Amino acid sequence: MGKSYEERMAEKYNFLNKDDEKKNSSQIEENNNSANEYKNNLDQENDNANEESLLVPLDAWNTVLNQLGNLHEASQQMAEARERAAKAESEAEFLREKLKNTRQQLEEVNKKKKFFFF
Repeated sequence: MGKSYEERMAEKYNFLNKDDEKKNSSQIEENNNSANEYKNNLDQENDNANEESLLVPLDAWNTVLNQLGNLHEASQQMAEARERAAKAESEAEFLREKLKNTRQQLEEVNKKKKFFFF
């Protein structure tokens, strides 16, 4: 009829079969050797990396990231405040000029009044 459920699952998920135990033991040894080589390479890279980098505790790193985020937000708020200040300054200058013109017009009207009534 076919293979049993256990055999199909063993085949699907690479469970050990009795025939494959010898093959798997040699593969395990090869994997261990390659893992040791990888670990040695990592150790060498870590030695090189230690000269250029520093391990930082996670809490300290998160604190630094939060502060960096706060600085970024503060710089954005500062830029917005500068923009509002520049707008207010230009508006104030415009209003001063308008007030000056209005006073001049008022003086001219007052002079004309005096001229007409006297």
